[in-house]
Amino acid sequence: MNQRLVRLLVVDDDTVDRLAILRALRSGRVDAEIREADSVDTALAVLYEQQIDCVLLDFYLPGGDGLAVIEAARKAKLTAPFIMLTGQGDESLAVDLMKRGAADYVPKNLLTPERLVQSLRYVLRLNEAERRENEARRALARHASQLAQLTEATLRIHRSLSLDELIQRTTDEARALLDAHVAVARLAARGVEQRSMTGVSMSEEYAAREDRDCVREIAVGLIERRSASVRLTEDEIASDPTCADALSRAPAGLQPRSLVAAPLRGRDGQCIGSLQLLDRRDGPFDESDEVLLTQLAQSASVALENARLYNEAQAATRARDDLLAIVSHDLRNPLNTIAITASLLRSDLLQRQQGEEDEAVQLVDRMDRGIQRMTRLIEDLLDASRIEAGRLVVSPRVERGGSLVREALEAAASLAEAKGCRAVQGAIDASLEVLADRDRVLQVFSNLLGNALKFTPKGGVVSVSLCRVAGLARFSVADTGPGIPPEHQPHLFDRYWKATQESRTGAGLGLYIARGIVEAHHGTVAVESTPGQGTTIHFSLPLAC
Repeated sequence: MNQRLVRLLVVDDDTVDRLAILRALRSGRVDAEIREADSVDTALAVLYEQQIDCVLLDFYLPGGDGLAVIEAARKAKLTAPFIMLTGQGDESLAVDLMKRGAADYVPKNLLTPERLVQSLRYVLRLNEAERRENEARRALARHASQLAQLTEATLRIHRSLSLDELIQRTTDEARALLDAHVAVARLAARGVEQRSMTGVSMSEEYAAREDRDCVREIAVGLIERRSASVRLTEDEIASDPTCADALSRAPAGLQPRSLVAAPLRGRDGQCIGSLQLLDRRDGPFDESDEVLLTQLAQSASVALENARLYNEAQAATRARDDLLAIVSHDLRNPLNTIAITASLLRSDLLQRQQGEEDEAVQLVDRMDRGIQRMTRLIEDLLDASRIEAGRLVVSPRVERGGSLVREALEAAASLAEAKGCRAVQGAIDASLEVLADRDRVLQVFSNLLGNALKFTPKGGVVSVSLCRVAGLARFSVADTGPGIPPEHQPHLFDRYWKATQESRTGAGLGLYIARGIVEAHHGTVAVESTPGQGTTIHFSLPLAC
């Protein structure tokens, strides 16, 4: 028998029988608070007004019968069990009543303290077991529903890329998930340009309150310094030192009933903010609510970090585009002016000297070469940016592969001569025609040949060959230079990469751009090199047929 006082209702219109039941209860030492009723109406009035643990019910009653009491109680969703008290010969009726909702029956001619206590103990235990089972089922159903809602909430949160939208979405989803009146999310400031952000979500009831602003201020104040999950009752909120400052500013009578909070964490595990709920509609928050909120906070943390990275990437892209706008317009235009001026100056000097070059003309020529290098660097920067953004445009046409090789070698002849090297044609399959943007492919050759000649010692040879491999046209640029160490080869086509950072020639974009142009043609680039034996770079282009 439960330790607390049991509340019983004895329903019988026969005073003698009611007294017999009461005596049996006292003799059985049942510690109970007992109410009495002598009709259907008085029995139902007691059941509607008070919480009753068990009803001892006679079948024959004024105004109806015991079945009417049971049906009315069940219709009102009252869970008190019924023990039917039957007269002699009414056992079949009692069994039928048990099928209709009674928990047990005791014949009045067998009503002894022992029998009554035994039935009462059995019924109360059975009812308690059913109550716990129903609670477990409701909790399981609620948890399953919440898990489904959590999945949907997570998907909706991850659809947001704007931090402002994401913070607000997180608060709205958290409040709906745990059926709370108030949700607050705060994202701490990180870095110089990243401000702190706060999202607040309220139920319609709280949003309509006159003290809405006070509720919001308290909720935002309570969320401070929540670096671990926490769940507090009303009394615990009042005594929690981290809540004291916010509560001290609250008007009298404005006291949160319950609180649950979970931290938002970055990829490094550091706390970047927190998510908090106040005042659940249906009682205080429980342990499963805390677990669920923690799971939502973890998912939201990933979304927030992704949004931050996305925003940073967008900002970096805008900064890059701004810089390229300066490079392509504000820098290139005055450079063109300088180039034109240098050309005019050179012509004027030659006319004054009657076609003979002097030191001044040589200085102008040196300036012109510097302008060409700067122009090339600007074009490389713009091409690298286009490649990175996926905006490099090529216009392939049918071209003879051998013609491309010969034109590339002719363009590199002066550089080879200046280096004391030879740029020669290797084995060529003259029948091969490719789909290529002529100017862009010649740019690839220029970068590859220029790179090969730069590292080939005086007296060395750079050769270009062409053959068919696996249904593609493969061009190869081979040199007799020192070769590339194995550890450098994976980085050869990386943007801005140089084998020696001390080198001041070029920006490290030539091979990166060459690969970008080839890949824009749906081709591939590869390197073969052995230290001391030279380097060969292959690139393939699609055949015209």
